[in-house]
Amino acid sequence: MILASLVRRLAGVRALRAILALCVLGSLLLVRSVPLLAKPKDPVLEITSQLICPCSCGEVVSGCICETGMSMKATVERDIKAGKSKDEIIGALVSQYGEVIRGAPKPQGFNLIVWIAPFAATLLGFAIASFILRRWVRRRSELATAAARGGSADAGAFAGAAGPRSPFLTGRTLEEDVDALRARAEAELRRLKQGREA
Repeated sequence: MILASLVRRLAGVRALRAILALCVLGSLLLVRSVPLLAKPKDPVLEITSQLICPCSCGEVVSGCICETGMSMKATVERDIKAGKSKDEIIGALVSQYGEVIRGAPKPQGFNLIVWIAPFAATLLGFAIASFILRRWVRRRSELATAAARGGSADAGAFAGAAGPRSPFLTGRTLEEDVDALRARAEAELRRLKQGREA
């Protein structure tokens, strides 16, 4: 019996390893074949897809159909045929229309804030959330251990720190808590009813 179950486990592990190996091999073949299947890059599209039209449309130049966008595309096409590099073409357009046409600002100087701030804010958010969650978990475990101790001196000292109405330190069962809450609600309703009648 034990030998049969061991053989079944080994067969399952071998099958799992074979499936995993096939997945890895398939992924590698897919990654290697992507460059072969890719279309040759259009240099005009490569440049114009990084620029924003400076007119009021706010479109990416490669998809813009306004007059300004069309003239920018024509300028890029003419400069490529003239043999200018990508950086020269973008530099000329930036000098003509301003930094506002860049789809992403250059990571230098004041623009560095645009690149760093989102990551810094995310890390700060994770740090704050981690601090708060650790504090909640620690407090909850302290309350649970104090409640488990019952009427010990530590539980009494902790009850004073947590407040007199801490639900974890009552020592009652859930049913007793529900009954106490029900009795309290009924008493408040009676008081309200008496207040209306008076």
